[in-house]
Amino acid sequence: MTIVRKICSPYLPVHSGRPATTARASEQAATDERVDNIRIRPLGAPAAGRARAAVERMKLWDNGRTLRVKFLDGVPEVQARVEAIAHEWEAIANLTLKFVAAGASEIRISFAEKGFSWSTVGTDALTVAATKATMNYGWLEPSTALREYQRVVRHEFGHALGMIHEHQNPAAQGQIPWDKEKVYAYYAQQNWTRDDVDFNLFQLYSEDSTNHTAFDATSIMEYAIPDSLTVGSYSVGWNTEFSATDIEFMRRQYPRASPGTVELAIGAARTSAELATAGEVDTYHFDVAAAGTHIMTTEGPSDTVLTLHGPNDAGAVLAWDDDRGKGLNARIVRKLQPGSYWLSVRHKSAQSTGSYTVGVKKSG
Repeated sequence: MTIVRKICSPYLPVHSGRPATTARASEQAATDERVDNIRIRPLGAPAAGRARAAVERMKLWDNGRTLRVKFLDGVPEVQARVEAIAHEWEAIANLTLKFVAAGASEIRISFAEKGFSWSTVGTDALTVAATKATMNYGWLEPSTALREYQRVVRHEFGHALGMIHEHQNPAAQGQIPWDKEKVYAYYAQQNWTRDDVDFNLFQLYSEDSTNHTAFDATSIMEYAIPDSLTVGSYSVGWNTEFSATDIEFMRRQYPRASPGTVELAIGAARTSAELATAGEVDTYHFDVAAAGTHIMTTEGPSDTVLTLHGPNDAGAVLAWDDDRGKGLNARIVRKLQPGSYWLSVRHKSAQSTGSYTVGVKKSG
């Protein structure tokens, strides 16, 4: 039994020969789907000047969305097992997986690429041609053990909903004592180049490219790591269950209490809202008919961060603010041209919840 048959081979166009997707196309698909796939995270103020921030870029689907899933091939018995396990994610994330026999679909599953299982990550599926697979299961058969179905299907659908490999989590830095030369030698037997190994195992996502938790060796998104490939005594077994952190993290990304995108009217009464779930981001949309200076504010007891996106492009961040409003509230003053704009509101502390109001008015 080889490890290539037993680990997820993520959808990596550069290393697989599939057509490459540009970073710009990937980011555009993500922000067209969900405004808060770009989130501002305050880093605190330097000795002098304005507070600094990091930009988190994610590939989450719109909260509450129904994702259509279609099998491109495969035998009915295997398809039925994959579908049943995939639905387990609906109890964790505020999403619906609707399996369809024909027509358009966001997630398309194949079994044709033998020996490899992989998936696109979240909204990257939208950049794949409509006739091509976005997910592959290369070794599932009617005789495959249930625990193996659970392990691989839970893992690949984790990718499909926006999760990355846990060992590439920025917080994994220094957590796994890899014996790199042994790892290179081991995977060379599976026809992986050193670049493949670097890209799939050792290369971490940057701090500003993904929302993440502390490193979780029990995550369903973690590879098995044999002791023989590490320095000292360190190993990770085959994770087949969702970890407590997996569940908490994905419930934050897809909260059931979120109202979705709320329309704001310029100059209207303020809108009351609540960040009911730790890590929740609320999104608002408003249209500007005539150019002018506009004031966007939050008010209330919560320490909020406000981000302005647009015009006409949810992926364009125009401005953000943390504490320029009343107390711990945010305030943005900006001359806006005609077009569509979005505001996103989050609590400064990812662990906190609280109420607030938000409003937009024209200056003067």
